[in-house]
Amino acid sequence: MEDEAFSIWTPYQAFYIQSMLFNTTSAFQSCSIAEKIIKKISDGEIDPQEKKDILLDCLQNVINQSGAISRYFFPSRDGTKGADKKSIHKDRGQYLSRVFGVKDDSPLMNRALRNSIEHFDERLDLYLQDGIVGYIFPSLILPEPEDSGIPNHIFRAYYLKEGIFQVLGEQYEILPIVDEIARIHDLLVKFDGTGGVFRS
Repeated sequence: MEDEAFSIWTPYQAFYIQSMLFNTTSAFQSCSIAEKIIKKISDGEIDPQEKKDILLDCLQNVINQSGAISRYFFPSRDGTKGADKKSIHKDRGQYLSRVFGVKDDSPLMNRALRNSIEHFDERLDLYLQDGIVGYIFPSLILPEPEDSGIPNHIFRAYYLKEGIFQVLGEQYEILPIVDEIARIHDLLVKFDGTGGVFRS
C-alpha cells in the first residue's frame, strides 16, 4: 500500500501561518521605511548618503527575512524521523510549495539568498581571509555600480537605478524578491483571517 500524500494536519497549519507571517511582516515593515527613503532620494529631498545605514539595514532585513521564508519551501535538509526514514522537511517544503504556488524559478530558490542568512558568518570569514586591498567602503548608496579601475571592496551597497542590493560581493534584485514575498504575505493574511488554515 502506497503512503498517503504528505499534508500538514489542519490544527497545526496555524503554527506555520504565524511563523511565516512574522517573517513577511518584518520584511514589509522594512520595505515601507526603505521606500520612503528611496523616494526622498529620488525627489532630491535628501542626499543619498544621509540615510544610507537605515536604508541598507532595511534592505538587508528584507534579504534575511526572504532567506528565512525560503527555507519553508526549500529546506536545507530532507530530515529523517524514526526507523521509516521519512523525509519530513522535504515533504513539508513540497507541500507548502503547492499550497503557496511557489515554483522552482521563484526568487526564493536562489541559493545565495538562502546562504545570506544561514551562513553569513562563514561568508564573512571567506570574504576577508585572503586580505583585501584597495578602497574599502562599509556602506554606499550609488545610482549604479562604478568601475574606477582601482580595486574596491563594498560591504553593503544599494544601486538606485537597477534596484540592486549588494552585500559581501553578492547582488540581489530587490523587486522580484519583494513581489514574491508580497504574494506569499497576502496568502498568509487570507489564511490567518479564515481560521488559521490553508484554503484554496
